Amino acid sequence: MQRFLPARPAARIALFIALLSLATLLLSRPSKNGDFQEYALMTIALASHGTPDIRLSDIDTAARLSPEPGFATIHDRLRAGMQAGASDPFPGFVRGKDDGYHAIHFFAYPALAAIPFKLIDAMGGKPFKAFQLVNLAALAVLTIALYRFTGSPRRAVFGTVLFLLSGGALYANWCSPEFFSACALLSALLLVLLGRPYAAALLAGVAAMQNPPLILFSVFAPLIRIAYVHAHEGLVFGAAWRRVVTRHTVLASMLQAALACLPVLFSLAKFGVPSIIAVLSTDSTLVTPGRLLSFFFDLNQGTIVGLPVAMLLVLAQLAARERLRWLPHLAAALLFSVMMALPSLSTVNWNSGADGMMRYAMWGGMPLLYLAMVYLQRLQRWPLALVAAILLAQAGAMKFARSYDYLEFSPAARFMLARFPALYAPEPEIFIERSLHRDGAVHADVVAAYPSRQAPVKILFNAGSEAAQTELCGVRGRVATGAGTWTYVDGPPLCTQGAHD
Repeated sequence: MQRFLPARPAARIALFIALLSLATLLLSRPSKNGDFQEYALMTIALASHGTPDIRLSDIDTAARLSPEPGFATIHDRLRAGMQAGASDPFPGFVRGKDDGYHAIHFFAYPALAAIPFKLIDAMGGKPFKAFQLVNLAALAVLTIALYRFTGSPRRAVFGTVLFLLSGGALYANWCSPEFFSACALLSALLLVLLGRPYAAALLAGVAAMQNPPLILFSVFAPLIRIAYVHAHEGLVFGAAWRRVVTRHTVLASMLQAALACLPVLFSLAKFGVPSIIAVLSTDSTLVTPGRLLSFFFDLNQGTIVGLPVAMLLVLAQLAARERLRWLPHLAAALLFSVMMALPSLSTVNWNSGADGMMRYAMWGGMPLLYLAMVYLQRLQRWPLALVAAILLAQAGAMKFARSYDYLEFSPAARFMLARFPALYAPEPEIFIERSLHRDGAVHADVVAAYPSRQAPVKILFNAGSEAAQTELCGVRGRVATGAGTWTYVDGPPLCTQGAHD
């Protein structure tokens, strides 16, 4: 086998990237999930007239390229709303102060896809493959960063495959920026260690245009490198600080923050608010410790669904040699992940369309995968059994994540609900929508029961809702347990002051 491979390591990396890209483009199709219609229309607009505002002609192009019945309905409603001058013609689109219509997401990712989109469309191909090309370009950058970091083609290929099996494969074909942002952030973290602050800032800055919490990279990247230099080179913190915090580091952080702020300036110019998506789609009261735990550990869509091995390797570092020396590095990266997660908790659509692991966790969990890769790089030898165990475990995790959709409970969640219902109480939106198998099912009077109302093992209801109380216990009845708002009951409800009708 060795004689069929190029002699130069860089050529082997190039061959791997080329073969992987070719296989992806030939064997898979772009996935029109998530916020596809927003990104598709922005890409069409940029490719057609060079600006991100959505015009009627752009909708006509989108209708030609996405004739599926569901998208036809979206196009018809959006077109009718625009023609009527509506301020919000369809969810995800808003009329700006300039009377133009814009998607509520920023257009950095569509801008990267616009040129290949235009070229593919002109050649009679399938233009939405432009999103796959952008994602593959980001994956190529990650592979190169891994090669530079590890110095080994084999380890670089392993790292790329591990990334794909740690959630990347779930979103590789999505026409939205989750995969791109994850690649960019992980590459940027590695490039920071390699002393390439400007390249890291550019990657993280573009990713932050689509995912604003990534602006925190400008603060945490230098801190993570200081902790890494302290542990890896054995320098005291003062010396590590002087090594890392240079004029170039400061300028790179300023560059990344500046790029991250461009969407804020655009939103102010077009909508008069710093973030139109924050105004329309977030609620700060939803930022709770329960949601933070859900972000990382929910068995349906938490980070643990896509990154179980990375999480185990993070824990393994607490028992490794020289663990105290590496503890600040571990803490800095973990805190970075948590701090990025916090703004995401405010979304009003927590149980949104996803492939297993929720979309926010795809990029929010990258510091965990970064820690896993740094830890593995510290090992002088990689026994074949270790490599095989890691890849097989993650392949199993990907199969697990693809076995259900966002309106179903995962196999692990079903196991807990069947065997240990008292120990599993997911966020209300997750339980309601997955129990009722209906998106947008949450309202004050809803009663959700799993697996059924006739034989429930767990029920969720709003204890302050008279309608919910009546549904469970009759006109004069009350559920014996529960007060306030959302309340879980294990098994059939115990009713007082009346019997269930």
